Amino acid sequence: LYKESAGLLVNEDATLLQLHNTYIIAPTKNGCIILNQQLAHERVLYEKYQKASIQPHATQKSLFPVVLELSPSDAVLLEEIIEDLAIIGYEIEAFGQNSFIIQGIPADIISGNEKNAIELLLEQFKHFSGDIKYSKREKLIRCMSRQMAIKAGQSLSQKEMHAIIQSLSECDIPNTTASGAPTYIEFKEDYLDGLFSN
Repeated sequence: LYKESAGLLVNEDATLLQLHNTYIIAPTKNGCIILNQQLAHERVLYEKYQKASIQPHATQKSLFPVVLELSPSDAVLLEEIIEDLAIIGYEIEAFGQNSFIIQGIPADIISGNEKNAIELLLEQFKHFSGDIKYSKREKLIRCMSRQMAIKAGQSLSQKEMHAIIQSLSECDIPNTTASGAPTYIEFKEDYLDGLFSN
């Protein structure tokens, strides 16, 4: 059994159901839970990147470093967050005016789309930049966890679904994303029984 955490008590051998390639339905001891796969994975990644601030994340070196050409404003923004990106596993160096070279990426990210990932990260970061209640690193962690999470519409194997539930059960706050959206909803057996009573 996975660790019991706010209802996340799912048997490791249970057969899980993926609904619309977006939700995971899992039986529990007292009913069932319905997880949003993207939001659940966001929470897992958010806590992982938060902990990287204490112990920097591993980097995998790129066999073929990627050159990134940016607009002047995006180049300034990347310079501002380059040290924080290094903590979560990116190795990026300046490479001339408004150009950078991506030498390495976080060890758990599949290589091959580094340029697009950084450009998208910068775009998401800009949307957060007006929110003064978050630190620069907090904004970056939120952007990274949102960008790297498994998306709605992605088909998952039993192994992948169990991995999400297990990782979520190990989170400090498993039931919501950083922005407060629920990662899963629990339905107790007595509630389900009540739905079918006359």
